[in-house]
Amino acid sequence: MKPHVIPAALAVVLLTTGCAETALAGGGHDHGSADDHADHGSEAPTLAITRWTGTHELFVELDAPVHGQAFAYHAHVTRLADNHAATSGTLSIRWEQDGFAVESHLDQAVARPGIFASEAPPPAAGEYELWFTYVDGEERAEWPGGTVVVGQHAPVAHAGDDEGEVAFLKESQWQVPFAVAPVEAQPIAREVHAAGTVTFAPEQTAVVAAPVDGLLAWSDALPVVGRSVVRGERLATLVPAGVAEHWSSLRAAVSTARVDRDLARADLARLEALPADTLVSQRRLDEARAAVARAEAEASAARGRMSVLTSGGAGAVAVRAPADGVVVQVGADHGEAVSAGSPIVTVQSGDGLLVDAHVHHRGVHDLSSVVSLAATVGGHGDLDLLDAGATVLTEQLLFDPHTLSAPLLVRLPAGSGLRAGDLVELSIGVGTAAEALAVPRSAVVEINGQDVVFVQKTGESFTRRRVELGDGNATHVAVTRGLEPGDMVVVEGGFDVHVASLSGALESHRH
Repeated sequence: MKPHVIPAALAVVLLTTGCAETALAGGGHDHGSADDHADHGSEAPTLAITRWTGTHELFVELDAPVHGQAFAYHAHVTRLADNHAATSGTLSIRWEQDGFAVESHLDQAVARPGIFASEAPPPAAGEYELWFTYVDGEERAEWPGGTVVVGQHAPVAHAGDDEGEVAFLKESQWQVPFAVAPVEAQPIAREVHAAGTVTFAPEQTAVVAAPVDGLLAWSDALPVVGRSVVRGERLATLVPAGVAEHWSSLRAAVSTARVDRDLARADLARLEALPADTLVSQRRLDEARAAVARAEAEASAARGRMSVLTSGGAGAVAVRAPADGVVVQVGADHGEAVSAGSPIVTVQSGDGLLVDAHVHHRGVHDLSSVVSLAATVGGHGDLDLLDAGATVLTEQLLFDPHTLSAPLLVRLPAGSGLRAGDLVELSIGVGTAAEALAVPRSAVVEINGQDVVFVQKTGESFTRRRVELGDGNATHVAVTRGLEPGDMVVVEGGFDVHVASLSGALESHRH
């Protein structure tokens, strides 16, 4: 995960809800009703502070401090790389004036997973810069908490930003894939979209063609598409046209002989099941056994005549695998007539692939300057094909008036993450990339046909923003309206925030 840049201004916010110490079974938050939330306005004010470093997020709630009175706090620490709640380590709270520490408090263990919760004495009444430091082995994060005033006899109200309209608590965030990132300028180029299939690259295939006109007879190891073969393996026999005129009659003779043999065997088995010397005579059994022997001899002779016909001595040509690899195409069926030069078997002997796609959008024609190339398989995940070494072979999109599309070929190297047969959607950025305010594609959630992102206001509250989107690249899409630089947007887990918003009210939140 790329490091998060700390937004330029992150204010200490004043919540209208109070945080009262509550004994909870199993720990966690106590969620009251919306009415409970509104009633908390009469309680002592609580400061809510949300900060980020490149590696960790801090969301802390603490009572507005008053000199001589211990203040309660709940600090939520999250590791951004994997959305992991802190389960160990220490948290220190430091009060500074003019760059010098005046008072500090060290919390040596989490109260429950992800949360440091305790009480601490504030310094004397006055204005201080508040700092928080988390340490766990080699992990370390430090956050500035902003300016906080310690009251002489009563808590001092601190101005701050409003909460978001959607509550999504840390305990819920920690249970799902979840991440936030700041809105930043990204190089974005105009895109072309195309749908296609992944096929084997033709230069890494070997083809066996019919040398003469004739009939094709498969060997016992059928050359089935998708089957692995080794170089020189016999796959079929081509019977030249001059000899193949007897092919149909020979096949019929073989089939007839097999039927006669099977009937004779069945008749003998029926007779042998009868009591001897009572219902069947010995002579009848001998005749049945002789009939089986004649039928087997005729079947063997018919197979022999066909074998002679398909042998090299009769002019037949062996069709062998041209290379080690996988059969990707079969040109004819068993017993089918083929013409000289017709492909019989195609074997893929290398790892190279092509994407054979078609473009329907006519906004761009020149593909000579490609700055991004991404593939989506089955609607899930974007593969950055430029990083894998892919090349767009098509330089100019030429549209067919009959199909209203233009062909597009992309060469894929080994290890691209795609396989032959995949159905893919391509996104190709062309031209000169220009800086634009952008978010990861995963940040955009479509709700009732509208593009929406969720902006984190505090650690556990979010606001819904309808956005207008512009061009995009393999990972990001430009936002032309709805966001400001530095907004912290949900880039993973946005749909979970949307589900939380369906309650229709901001959850109350008491620890």
